[in-house]
Amino acid sequence: MLRIRAIASSVPDRAAFHGVQAAERNLGYGHLLFPSAAYALPRGKGKLDEAETLRLMPGSPASLPVASAQLSHADLALQAVASLREQVPAEDLAAVTHIVVANASLNQRINESVAGRIQHALGLDEALPFAVGQSGTAGVYNALTLVEALCHQDASVLLVATDKWLYPFFRAWGDLVAYGDGAAAMLLDSRDGEGWGRIYAHAVDYGEAIANPWALTPNDLADQLLPQAILAARAALDKARMRPADIEWMLPAGFGEGFANRVGDELGIAPARRMAREGCHFSSADPLLALQRLRASLQPGQQATALLWDAALCGMSGAMVAQISAAA
Repeated sequence: MLRIRAIASSVPDRAAFHGVQAAERNLGYGHLLFPSAAYALPRGKGKLDEAETLRLMPGSPASLPVASAQLSHADLALQAVASLREQVPAEDLAAVTHIVVANASLNQRINESVAGRIQHALGLDEALPFAVGQSGTAGVYNALTLVEALCHQDASVLLVATDKWLYPFFRAWGDLVAYGDGAAAMLLDSRDGEGWGRIYAHAVDYGEAIANPWALTPNDLADQLLPQAILAARAALDKARMRPADIEWMLPAGFGEGFANRVGDELGIAPARRMAREGCHFSSADPLLALQRLRASLQPGQQATALLWDAALCGMSGAMVAQISAAA
């Protein structure tokens, strides 16, 4: 079991978005123009053709948090960490032994270590930094396996999740999901004491990557993501020794309402216990932001047990069961 000491975030202002791919271009990504970089590009090429655009365009314009060109996702991470510093006693941050960074997008500055920048900003010369990637937007769930192992050795871990989407990468998949920019930081350990709450259990399912997802309609893509999400969610519930009826709130990843309801129906969680979302997926930071929003919704003295889940195109899905307490 992991204790959540605190969570803080950095989310850019929302902007109107009507399209498929991220709009901002980064000159630092010139290396992606070389044929050898095709493996790193969506579909192995940049510009969408008309058929793809029609298939993947959202049904209506979205309002998404979009970071300015001046901010890299490392900058967003540092903003979240700076906010955390305002919540947590200085001695608690000074006691951090490990820094774990999870991200799905490429950093805007390709020669920069996000974990290293956080370590330097906090002056944590003795802390050991880790970077968890290749997990799609399920990076936090993948990182929790590492975090729990460290905390069981009496570590204090700063987990930071951050993403910013840049052209030619996809921001939207029809009405299934649209990704916003943002970062969040969470301080964890396994000790007794006060804090925001506890993570009772977490699970990751390493399934098969979805072959050529860009050729699928959003509905077909949802059909393939659904069993992944269910597997991880049920595994987390089993590890926590809980039934769906024990869950007071399901905090779905930021998919469209239709897909989130399909997951809730399959798990048997009553519609009244499904928390509404804000119309976008916050990528790697999504689960931490969901826990933060849950805490803000609670009345003084109230506690809530929540189930969180996500599923990614790479075949990975993740879930956790957590209890969150209201602010004092």
